[in-house]
Amino acid sequence: MEGVEIEDLLDYTFISNVEISPNGQAVGFIVHEVDSDENDYDSNIWLHRFDSDETFQLTTGGKDKKFIWLNDDRILFVSGRNEEDEEDEEEEESEEKTDLFVIDIDGGEARHFDTIEKEVIDLQLEEENDLLIFQVKEKVEEERDEDEGSEDDIEEGEDYHELDEIPFWSNEGGFKNKERAHLYSYSLEEKEMEPLITGYKQVRSFDLNEKRISLSMTEYEDKMDFISYLYEYDHSTDELTKLTDKELNIAKVRLLEDKIIFEATDMEDMGMNTNKEFYVYDLEEHVYYKETDMDKSLGNTVLTDVRYGIGEVSRVENERYYFISTEGHQSKLYSFSLEGGVEKVIDDFGTVDHFDVKDDKIVFTGLKDQVPQELYFFEENDSEEKNIVKLTDFNEIEKEVSEPERFTVESNGKEIECWIMKPVDHEPGESYPTVVEIHGGPKTVFGEVFFHELQVLASNGYAVVYSNPLGSSGSGNSFADIIGKYGTEDQEDIMKVVDTAIEKYDFIDEDKLGVTGGSYGGFMTNWLVGHLDRFKAGVSCRSISNWTSMFSTTDIGYYFVEDQFDTTPWEDQEFLWERSPLKYADKVDTPLLLIQSRTDFRCYEAEAIQMFTALKYHGADSKLVLFEEENHDLSRSGRPKQRIKRLEEIVGWFDKYLKETE
Repeated sequence: MEGVEIEDLLDYTFISNVEISPNGQAVGFIVHEVDSDENDYDSNIWLHRFDSDETFQLTTGGKDKKFIWLNDDRILFVSGRNEEDEEDEEEEESEEKTDLFVIDIDGGEARHFDTIEKEVIDLQLEEENDLLIFQVKEKVEEERDEDEGSEDDIEEGEDYHELDEIPFWSNEGGFKNKERAHLYSYSLEEKEMEPLITGYKQVRSFDLNEKRISLSMTEYEDKMDFISYLYEYDHSTDELTKLTDKELNIAKVRLLEDKIIFEATDMEDMGMNTNKEFYVYDLEEHVYYKETDMDKSLGNTVLTDVRYGIGEVSRVENERYYFISTEGHQSKLYSFSLEGGVEKVIDDFGTVDHFDVKDDKIVFTGLKDQVPQELYFFEENDSEEKNIVKLTDFNEIEKEVSEPERFTVESNGKEIECWIMKPVDHEPGESYPTVVEIHGGPKTVFGEVFFHELQVLASNGYAVVYSNPLGSSGSGNSFADIIGKYGTEDQEDIMKVVDTAIEKYDFIDEDKLGVTGGSYGGFMTNWLVGHLDRFKAGVSCRSISNWTSMFSTTDIGYYFVEDQFDTTPWEDQEFLWERSPLKYADKVDTPLLLIQSRTDFRCYEAEAIQMFTALKYHGADSKLVLFEEENHDLSRSGRPKQRIKRLEEIVGWFDKYLKETE
């Protein structure tokens, strides 16, 4: 049986947006498949009925983004299709409007419901009042002189950009000067919108119960702060009330009984990456307090390159708050209640990616062992046997895969989780070139789930070593605390893993080692080749080379660098330069391939360009590959052909320097 090939990426199916019907009899979800002809992804709504155990495709437009159940039989969804598509196929989709469609789950075509002249990014249904609450992305409206501009003038946003705040762009959305996330209400009966929260206010999360909307929000001009506050909006009186005054970074907000539960961190332990805890606001007593001290990494930070789309990672049902948390190398499902505290619901599975819960039914997308995403069902009960049933079979892999073998390393008083994957064609007694993979974040983790890039390397004759060193999530705040330590203890951890793997596994050819990684992993790749001569080739993706330029050019740089180094270029420029791989570019002898996306505003192209220029200036063997119209997420959600080209470049570079005989 042949191993995993690069082009197999085109055959995977991705699942997102899991939503159980109000009566619990069906679950809807969005299926994403590669459209090779269009070099894009088709996205359609599918259903699974629990009574008949039937799974089927509901929509066929290929551009469905998000949906909600209006009732047990009817779905409203946001789609990139347009009501005039059939009449004008060349009409370009506008990013500043949203088309709504409805469809009956028992059959029939989707019907255009309305066009919203704004970009909707989230929506919730206020059932009691037949209202939708839209979270929209839009520009702050400013007064302009009536005589300003004319039809013959060049147009802002297309011909030029006026920038007067930071961040002025974002990795996902490009230029975003004075762009905010606002709230609007929308009457399903009258098809009319009403502004609720606008201006310079930025809504980060919201939840609603009849006329009450609870939300986390920040308000800023000139410079966005990382701090947010809890608010309550009364739709009947149009009154917005600030509920918290403590400086917190607030994430998800959910209403639970007469309380508001919100995920937040005071950032005191380790800056912005301090694990969030549950806070409670009592709507009757008008007080709030931190309820838990879990020290857990909320959300799913287990890495893979076989996910696409979005979905919920927290829900409220039956007076319990369900949430995903990364623990070790897995993401697990927990619940929290005011009476019972935190309880584990789904354990030792692999990853729980997105989910919904209705009564005792839980449906989730996830990865188990070496199988890409599928849809799974779990029913809570008192039985000791907790059976998880797979509802779909989209990704049955008929390829030979390499199974990760776990080992551990003691380094700097920590136990580091590590894995090695043998080459698919491994023969006892033979030695093989080996690639060391370093994850991004750094507050993420590698796990034991299917990872296309790693399988491709294993299928091309490489052993693959990867680990979760200092800075990784899943092991508490102290383990993840890397502030001021970039390029020091993390390097020691990674190289201890490499040395242990060489000692433990005799099939590793220590004279043919490669290293690669993206984002933080790209930083470490740049750093390692400037400090060590252990590697015969390196591939640095979406990397960081200079912490001062990272501070000044990227969408998160000005607060990320200050937070992670506890300084700024004006306070201690020498310290930032000492920890910048660019300083050591004249020491690099390792052939280094740099892969960069041109609209990656998270790790801007200047990082790769200046590293490449320095390497070439000093005579190092280097190559730079720039991808047009791709961003920081090229390897995970970029256009299919560009993702394939990226993998071809990586494998080709390692083949050239690790396999050619002298």
